Amino acid sequence: MKEEERQFEDVSSYSSSKEYKKRRKNRQGRTVLKSIAGFFCVLFIAFGGMLIYVSTDLIADLTTNTITKDPAALGIDISNIVMDDSIKNIALFGVDARDNEFTGQSDAIMILTVDNKHHKLKLTSVLRDSKVPIEGVTLSGQEINWDTKINAAYAEGGPELAIRTLNQNFGLDITDYVTINFANMAAVVDAFGGTQITITTEEAEQINRNLWALNEEVKDQMEADQEAGTYSEHSYPQIKHEDFFQDPQGGTYVLNGNQAVAYGRIRYIDSDNERAKRQQKVLRGLISRVTEIKYSEYPNLIKEMMPLCETSLDLGDIVGLAPILTSSFTVESINVPDLEYEAPWEGTAEDGVWYYIYDVGIAAERISSFIYEEDSPYWSEYGDTSVSRTSSGS
Repeated sequence: MKEEERQFEDVSSYSSSKEYKKRRKNRQGRTVLKSIAGFFCVLFIAFGGMLIYVSTDLIADLTTNTITKDPAALGIDISNIVMDDSIKNIALFGVDARDNEFTGQSDAIMILTVDNKHHKLKLTSVLRDSKVPIEGVTLSGQEINWDTKINAAYAEGGPELAIRTLNQNFGLDITDYVTINFANMAAVVDAFGGTQITITTEEAEQINRNLWALNEEVKDQMEADQEAGTYSEHSYPQIKHEDFFQDPQGGTYVLNGNQAVAYGRIRYIDSDNERAKRQQKVLRGLISRVTEIKYSEYPNLIKEMMPLCETSLDLGDIVGLAPILTSSFTVESINVPDLEYEAPWEGTAEDGVWYYIYDVGIAAERISSFIYEEDSPYWSEYGDTSVSRTSSGS
């Protein structure tokens, strides 16, 4: 894999030429697309768990981090959650960090549910602009308790506070996480040989716009680094001529890494919710690729992905994730909020910050129904609210 591909930075969310002019001011457009990489880190780890030399070779470059397992410290209310050992919930965070760091705001937030009971992998995407209570202790030891964007929890208190925030607000039992340094998102997609997606003509045009905007961003960054004396010829993504659609038309394409990231950046033709759905389309395409990859190809793929991840999962946890991947399984997903259920509305705080404001209690009930199905006390009320289903398996 080329060094410039490894250094891909998703710094553009622009879908019109006007947005290019705003790019110096608006650096917050990081998308849930990046959490795809975090999800696949879990898949790679799980596949690795099936191999004899997993702990000494394949995951040697994986960054592990021990966090508390105390339910109270992680915000788990054991008297008010469904307990099922066959269902494992893992928090997935995508952070905008560089140089193999795993710090900053978690602008991509998902919950991966490994459901061995129903033979499913489930993905719950929580939009980063969700306004929720964050209560706990920061990395500096300061106690905090305020309502703000959910992505601030990771920046303030690392994975423990981020997990605590998810558990407290959505009635979950998460004790583990995987964080992805998503500067390398394009490289992840390219490692799989691309992802097959059906797109509209308008989306094809927006992919071209986003690729152009990213290319301009890279030029600006290179100039700034040259002035600052920090320029390195191997530190910048390379947007190639062939990445652009020469005749943008709707259809089914195998998108390469740059194209997939640009596709996931599309927002201005609809909404953040639709952007999250695009991310899930990319994910389903990659999952399909997983089922096509030969077992002999897993080791090299795993080794490529490991440096991108930090996790609290130990080897026993990793091996425990493997069974579902050795048989047929279904992939399902939901977004939070969803207009049909939580009825979100756009609010602007006094400081000018934009939020998704919605009924977090209703969202928690729907997540419970989605994850635990008939064992959830809310199953009869919500039933199956997943928006996408993909059959996969060996």
